[in-house]
Amino acid sequence: MTMTAAELRTHQVTQYGRDYRESDDGYSDMDAEGRRGWHPLASWGRDGWNLGDWPYVVMYTRQAADHYELMQITEGDRTVYSFGTEQERSEAIDYLFLWYAAGQRWAPLSYEQREELDAGTLEVDPMFTGPYRPT
Repeated sequence: MTMTAAELRTHQVTQYGRDYRESDDGYSDMDAEGRRGWHPLASWGRDGWNLGDWPYVVMYTRQAADHYELMQITEGDRTVYSFGTEQERSEAIDYLFLWYAAGQRWAPLSYEQREELDAGTLEVDPMFTGPYRPT
């Protein structure tokens, strides 16, 4: 199951911009966030398709003692989400993965279908959901 846009917003805990004293592009953002325990995700889904649009859009995960975190950095702007379970976080990543993949040759949706994705009415093949696990 993929999270909807409205459901994702309920998990947002903060939003803030880049601190230019520690980073000035997507790659230095990765270094800065790595020092804070965040792990960038490059691939998603069964076949390990590109997640986001590196280095402009990168998704990060981190696990705290009692919750699972997700951060999206889009050209330096950070949005942080918190989830009670790893499954909820994966459903949020499914949504973001599909939203950014829209219109790609291999993607299961066009730009025009983003509204269906936002509403949760888009049928998505399970091969495009869940973490990538190399075989």
